[in-house]
Amino acid sequence: MISVFYVIAHLILIRTLVSFQLRGQVDDCYCKVEDVDNTHSVSFEPLSKLVQRNYFRYYKVNLDKPCIFWKERGECTRSTCALKTCTQAEVPVGLADNNNKSSGPTCEEEQELSKINNVISDDRIAALQKLEKHEADNINFCVQEDEDSEKAEFYDLLQNPERYTGYSGEPARRIWRSIYEENCFKPKKDSLFIDLTHKSINYMCKEKRVFFRVVSGLHSSISIHLAAKYPVQDFFGQKWGPNLAEFSRRFLPESTNGEGPHWLKNLYFVYLVEMRAITKALPLWKSWDFYTGNPEEDTKTKEDVVDIVESLLSCPDTFDEAQLFKGPAAGEILNDFLVHFRNISQIMDCVTCDKCRLWGKIQIRGLGTALKILFSGGKPENLALERGEVVTLFNAFNQLSHSLHYVKQFKDQMDYSEYPGPPEESDRKQDNIFSTFSRGEL
Repeated sequence: MISVFYVIAHLILIRTLVSFQLRGQVDDCYCKVEDVDNTHSVSFEPLSKLVQRNYFRYYKVNLDKPCIFWKERGECTRSTCALKTCTQAEVPVGLADNNNKSSGPTCEEEQELSKINNVISDDRIAALQKLEKHEADNINFCVQEDEDSEKAEFYDLLQNPERYTGYSGEPARRIWRSIYEENCFKPKKDSLFIDLTHKSINYMCKEKRVFFRVVSGLHSSISIHLAAKYPVQDFFGQKWGPNLAEFSRRFLPESTNGEGPHWLKNLYFVYLVEMRAITKALPLWKSWDFYTGNPEEDTKTKEDVVDIVESLLSCPDTFDEAQLFKGPAAGEILNDFLVHFRNISQIMDCVTCDKCRLWGKIQIRGLGTALKILFSGGKPENLALERGEVVTLFNAFNQLSHSLHYVKQFKDQMDYSEYPGPPEESDRKQDNIFSTFSRGEL
């Protein structure tokens, strides 16, 4: 009789584990997981096709910028870390000649943009006025990329997809340790919790919770891509495919001290944040010049962008940025938020794997562009964006979209396949997020 109850209990445990608790309201948002899934099912394929168009496919960046946080950056010698650069003939002529072309405001519009929008709260105005005392580009959440540098090169993102590279160990742990320990906000020392967990972040203000959730959600997205595009050896040689055991190791509750499902919830959160930014900027996309030098291609790209963004509007009540940076400490919190995120954008220069550095930069800059759209004081249609910001915004959103797609595939695989079994003992001895860096392999 005992053995029967044991088997039943074990089966119930397995079902609980594979469900990942991905249902109900997304924390700090007004949208349910089910609403996101419904909207995602409509936009997934069109968005996947959009980023294959020339305007979004080619990205110019300098990957040789020095690491300012520690002396030796080092280099990854694995073939999986290597990148293929574009030849001059491969890059569309319109992009090569105008690689940083912006559809930003004129001088008169720039003056209007610099004014404080009188429809926002007094607290928000005060916070923005404090930022005006800083350098002119301080409203940017990321340190600007020097795309005009001689060392900047074009990369075809379709030829250099994000996938498992084997980049791990101390170099990868140092990156994520610097991000979480030195740049994420933490609960006060005198609170009940001092570690960053799904429980402890509730002891922080909403702005600090948002910061953690977007970083955690992005981290989850990267980990999911690595598990979904894992090197698999078969009779015909090496190929890339899903690795259920790797996904389970990174996200099952028992291998992450119960945090894995909450990390997946944070993926939904950052998806909603970027979705909100993209839909808020719809007036800007309607006037944006998606210039590549091919008029027919450029027109179709704009039509596709507008169609996709309008389809995203079907998701009700996503993320409300107006609820942030209010109260007497708004200016200080906003400034800290900005400084910490800019630091993270610079940490990407310390990643030793070229492919990981490229996609880390794209996703951090894309998220930073989303935050720029959400928290700048002027109207979205007057916002001055560089082409690189637009390219990274939509590519970053597409990466999150694919992560949601992969999560569904892994869940379906768990439902219809044998349970992969518990992780190794060493993986279960994890006390908090700072020691859970097995998830941080790049």
